[in-house]
Amino acid sequence: MNDDAELLRRYADEGSESAFAELVHRHVGLVYGAAMRRTGGDPHRAADVAQQVFTALARDARKLSRHAQLPAWLHTATRNAALNLMISEQRRQTRETEALALDAATGGGGANADWDRLRPLLDAAIDELPEADRTAVILRFLERRPFAEIAAALQVSEDAARMRTDRALDKLRPALARRGITSTASALGAIMLGQPLAAAPAGLATALATQALATAGAGTFATLMTTKIIATAIVGLLLAFGAGTYVGLNQRPATDVTNLTTTSAESADKALAAKMRSENRRLADQVAGLNADLAQLTETNAQLKSQIRPAVQPKNPTIGLAKWEVERTIISSLRQIDAARKQYKLEHGQAPGSIDQLVGRRNYIKAVRTVGGEDYSALPMEEGTPMTVTTPDGITVTYDPSGVAGTKPDIPPEVVHAEQLGQKVQPLIKKAVTAYQAAHNGGSPPNSDALLAYFATPGEAADFAEFLEAQKAANAKGP
Repeated sequence: MNDDAELLRRYADEGSESAFAELVHRHVGLVYGAAMRRTGGDPHRAADVAQQVFTALARDARKLSRHAQLPAWLHTATRNAALNLMISEQRRQTRETEALALDAATGGGGANADWDRLRPLLDAAIDELPEADRTAVILRFLERRPFAEIAAALQVSEDAARMRTDRALDKLRPALARRGITSTASALGAIMLGQPLAAAPAGLATALATQALATAGAGTFATLMTTKIIATAIVGLLLAFGAGTYVGLNQRPATDVTNLTTTSAESADKALAAKMRSENRRLADQVAGLNADLAQLTETNAQLKSQIRPAVQPKNPTIGLAKWEVERTIISSLRQIDAARKQYKLEHGQAPGSIDQLVGRRNYIKAVRTVGGEDYSALPMEEGTPMTVTTPDGITVTYDPSGVAGTKPDIPPEVVHAEQLGQKVQPLIKKAVTAYQAAHNGGSPPNSDALLAYFATPGEAADFAEFLEAQKAANAKGP
């Protein structure tokens, strides 16, 4: 597609919307199809992913006009956008589930101990967030707005609003940590969602509106008088209601107005609880579907600390390993023997008489691992001489120190890819496991789904998910 770059340049330099539209029409099948596969066939999520990808294409048109293979970039961008969306969905579902469990545990009652510590510090921490993140946190957790309204306010898609809210929670954590409050993003969201909304004292809104109108329409003297009167009224209201009335507090009202406020607040609280229960039932259904879609990503070892290791291949009926595994293992053993015979000659001035002088608890190699009963006893001991071993079922392996005539295992590319990715994500997995254990009193994550939310960035989580997919492909590859 040599003219992809030309279309991008026309859009970047001339603002040609027709050129960009042609580019979208050309590649929309690729992007939407990949998004459908990566989101489990959900057309709404796939459409949102495609929107994000082409938005990024338009934003970076000038830079991408120099990209040699635009379809490859589009496919990679689709993968990243889809993974971010699915990870965001999973985090949101975890928070919503924790919020429901918190509501059930407290019986919808007053603030718990965690909320008592968080409440006086929350607003100052929110003030430190960038405006868009601050807006997302306020709308979602302080006003309990649905994601559809948050999306409209931020002028993004609903799934993008969920992702923005997730990132805002992650940014809120260090601001709270500096004030002595440590928590995971999921627990923080659950605590805020589990608290009742605050209701202003009855009549306060009317008093403030009156003050505002009077201030706008009257002269200085009238303004001062009105302000004094309104201030007196507000003080009276606050004295009547204490520091403020919270929805759901089990206190007996002191006046008829307080009773009306409490009743209205309790009704709103019950309606909110019913809405949350309904929403969580819907989310439970979505979780079941998402778990089915992500089944391919959950086939990992329960002990994630030992996650990084060569993919297990289909077994040879005689010795239990694929042919390339047998070859690679024997070559590793022969390489050790070659190094040991070199060291022996260096120390003794002559070649060893047999392998028995090299292998043993007090010798250069403690033990030689065999994979199928092969015999190493007759190997030549002269330095630099090629060594050949044949297994009982007929697999012959030669190690040539010169690198000329040695056996070269035919390792499947899927295995090579999985091992390369494994080396890349190993340190990231260790950090994620440490973060999970810190949040769960030292416990180990039961599976990869539980670990996804604890990577430092969505990009790292995406790399981990890509490794799991590569490992599955390697496991499925025949010998």
